[in-house]
Amino acid sequence: MKKVFVKYNPYKLETEITVEGKHLAQNSKLREKIADGSRLQEWVEELPSLLIGEYNDKDFQVTFHGTLPDYEDLVDVLTESQRRGELSATFERKPAKETSDKEALIDEVFREIQQGPFDELRDVEIVSAFEHAKSSDFEVCVVATMSAGKSTLINAMLGTKLMPSKQEACTAIITRIKDITQETVPFGAEVYNKEEELAETHASLTYPIMERLNANENVSEIKVSGNIPFVSSEDVSLVLIDTPGPNNSRDTRHGEVQKELLGRSSKALVLYIMTGEFGTDDDNTLLRRVASSMSVGGKQSKDRFIFVVNKMDDRKTEDGDTGHTLERVRSYLKNHGIANPNLFPASAYPALNIRLIESGADVDTDTIDETEMKIRKLNRNQTLHLETYASLPPSLRGEINDQLAAAKETWNGRDIDNANEALIHTGVVSIEAAIRQYVQKYAKTAKVKNIVDTFMHKLDEVGCFEETKRELAHNRNESKRIVKSINVIREKIDNANDAKNFKNNVNDAVVRVNNSSKVAIQDIKKKFENRITKRIDDSRGHELSLEEVEDEVERLMKFVKKLEPDFEEDLDDLIRNDLKETGDALLKEYRDKLRSLIDEMGTQDLNDVTIDPLKIMSGSVQVLDYSVKHLVREEERVVGQEEYEVKERTRGWFSSVAFWPKSEYVTKYRDIRKTIHYVRADELAQEFLSPVQQSLYNNGEAARKYSLQQSTRIAERFNKEFARLDDVLKAKLSELESYATDKEKADERIKESERKLNWLEQIRSKVVSIIEI
Repeated sequence: MKKVFVKYNPYKLETEITVEGKHLAQNSKLREKIADGSRLQEWVEELPSLLIGEYNDKDFQVTFHGTLPDYEDLVDVLTESQRRGELSATFERKPAKETSDKEALIDEVFREIQQGPFDELRDVEIVSAFEHAKSSDFEVCVVATMSAGKSTLINAMLGTKLMPSKQEACTAIITRIKDITQETVPFGAEVYNKEEELAETHASLTYPIMERLNANENVSEIKVSGNIPFVSSEDVSLVLIDTPGPNNSRDTRHGEVQKELLGRSSKALVLYIMTGEFGTDDDNTLLRRVASSMSVGGKQSKDRFIFVVNKMDDRKTEDGDTGHTLERVRSYLKNHGIANPNLFPASAYPALNIRLIESGADVDTDTIDETEMKIRKLNRNQTLHLETYASLPPSLRGEINDQLAAAKETWNGRDIDNANEALIHTGVVSIEAAIRQYVQKYAKTAKVKNIVDTFMHKLDEVGCFEETKRELAHNRNESKRIVKSINVIREKIDNANDAKNFKNNVNDAVVRVNNSSKVAIQDIKKKFENRITKRIDDSRGHELSLEEVEDEVERLMKFVKKLEPDFEEDLDDLIRNDLKETGDALLKEYRDKLRSLIDEMGTQDLNDVTIDPLKIMSGSVQVLDYSVKHLVREEERVVGQEEYEVKERTRGWFSSVAFWPKSEYVTKYRDIRKTIHYVRADELAQEFLSPVQQSLYNNGEAARKYSLQQSTRIAERFNKEFARLDDVLKAKLSELESYATDKEKADERIKESERKLNWLEQIRSKVVSIIEI
């Protein structure tokens, strides 16, 4: 038996693994997996095979030092490997500080920083950066096809009837519901029209208002704020995003929002609502996109999709029990490339009504009677104890069981009428627990790390500046040469030739990114051209009767319908990557510029004095915001019609495929029926798909031009920001000059700097301790 020790820090994304007390070999594949700062969830599924392969053993004793959610992921993987007969393993955990332990320490450190001796740490920039990091939003996208009960589930989680809910498709707008801390404040809303202008506001949002807004053709988006009961906004600000179904959106931008949230680069948690009845074309289209997103990024990509099988309380005896229904759903999802999904059976409607009645809301008599019947059904029928079927780790399952025991203990009536027990059996409580854990495991650890990084970058900057001031005060006999060095830096900042060279370097960075995108676009085009070629080749040798032509055209149209969004998504991802690479490249150019300001200056001749513009500006450069998402949203997009019957249409940079309407194509073959008695399937496919192949070229070029345009806008924005930072640097140089020349206050300033630097060292230690486990 091999003894394996795994230590994982989710804040630093650092992993340490030893086997029999020895570190991994230099050529270890497992070492390669953990060396690049990856999340445990990105490589943990490969751990069993890597251990077996590298140590030629199948018997392991694993000790894990880390947080509970990460430990449970490790146990899940090893347990599954044992079930398959690949290895035998025992596990134990050495506890670590959990994410919940970090909040109070962060607030304490921030208060100390604000009360400390540095004015720079109290300015708007650092306060804003801290508040942004601390109150960062975490998005939960709720998607479903028609009549799956999406709005009802959202209402059940809100504990109030807010979202319009009917048997037919009823969501036509995007609604973002953001959690805030004030529990007693009613839900409020800002309403935006199709021009993205604020159209109206509501301090107290109600169901009738939401129904009216949902029916208003000019309303595009509603931003709601209020208390989401099952989470705390002190952790992260949860945002539930209700998106229209594929066939119920009256604004093409809605599809773009949903596609972005489902995309491979997104970190949003996705609640995919379905029922025991499935298999529609809309369902298939959504699931293909989901499967594509889940195929990259390891376990985290799988974790972020929660599949809710709703309306389980409506199942009849002849429909089979819950277990059989879920097996059918698993098989259905597996056929779409989604293996081992996180399945959560639910009964959202009774959960909503139980919470409404418990809260004292105005509920009609029929609903009360129906709910009482559902409560008895849920409590009596064990196959409807839906929490037992949920994809929950042991810790959460234990929490749910504890809640269930407490509900039974405090209930005064008969168990069959126990509303609190029935609420747990609806499965909604399990879904809420899964969302909270995802927030803890991924969103909150990332938030803690962002806050610590914000602190450290600014502390390093002010620390370096203070050390430089102390050195200048110490070396006041070098004042002439120091002032000369400072003036040289000033001159280089203002030098026209240097400024021109820097601007050229910035432009070259944009061109480099654009050139690399050309190669990537060619690869994307080739992939989709190969799919078209294969479709044509598959048709060779087949003859179609005139009656079969219509069916084949329908199949070809479906093929195009599947091809287009996949191609568009790949180009979307490419553009986002291009913009991020542009931002990174421009920041690098500015850092290089700061570094070059002291080239060939001979500052080593100034004894211990070091004036390094890059170090004394590092924090300000680091917190520059180049949010790709924000920039992309600034660009207005041209919107066309979606129907395939139209020969040409435009959606942003993506031009759609041109082809004949179905009726015209059929008429064409009827006109020559007398002389042609069959159609070669490959000729039909070739003729039908030729416009598609041309569109690949056109859209690839459009994407490249759009990417270049956006990259140029980033460069313009950064150039303005770099000019501002140059002014900040010159102001700091002036302050340094006063320290070098004011000999009367030198001793006093040295003592002040020593005091400030000692304080900084203590604060740094506290900040670093935040992300230790």
